[in-house]
Amino acid sequence: MQVIEIARQTFAELGYAGTTTDVVAMRCQISKQTLYRLFPSKQELFVAAAKVSEQTLLALPRPMDEKASIEETIARIFEIARGDDPADDRATFVRTIIRDQSLAPELAQASRDGILRARHDLAGWLGTQVEKGLLYLDDPLSAARLLMDMMFGGMYPPDGWSSPEKKREHLELCIKVFLRGAVP
Repeated sequence: MQVIEIARQTFAELGYAGTTTDVVAMRCQISKQTLYRLFPSKQELFVAAAKVSEQTLLALPRPMDEKASIEETIARIFEIARGDDPADDRATFVRTIIRDQSLAPELAQASRDGILRARHDLAGWLGTQVEKGLLYLDDPLSAARLLMDMMFGGMYPPDGWSSPEKKREHLELCIKVFLRGAVP
């Protein structure tokens, strides 16, 4: 839905506190009344934008016939080769969610729910790799948490990255370190 995407961009740009329904309605070129019919409150609009954003958190599920190495597939799951603009936009919105989730319990809950769903999806994929004999993991869910912490911590450090190449190199190193402990 175009309204949600415009709202997500607006929240990323202005933050939760700085975004008003007037601004979102104006940018969507709809009346405020129409916006309120779709989303009865700013909180509900933010939660909807966060839910759409969480769907792009990880590129899962993977194609059944994927022929890439485990290392390359993990890079694809976390989309580390994405162009800078979408990655920066995603990073900005993720930082907005993290920063502003304390403003409303619904925001914090939506954020937690999205992360948990993504973690379970990743654990499912990792478990499948264990079943195929490609990985050795005692606990795929714990491994998914570890991998997500490494990757998202590397994607969105508070001080940023000096270049996209440095960021990509760091994320590739995170994958290699993870796999050193997981490949049989």
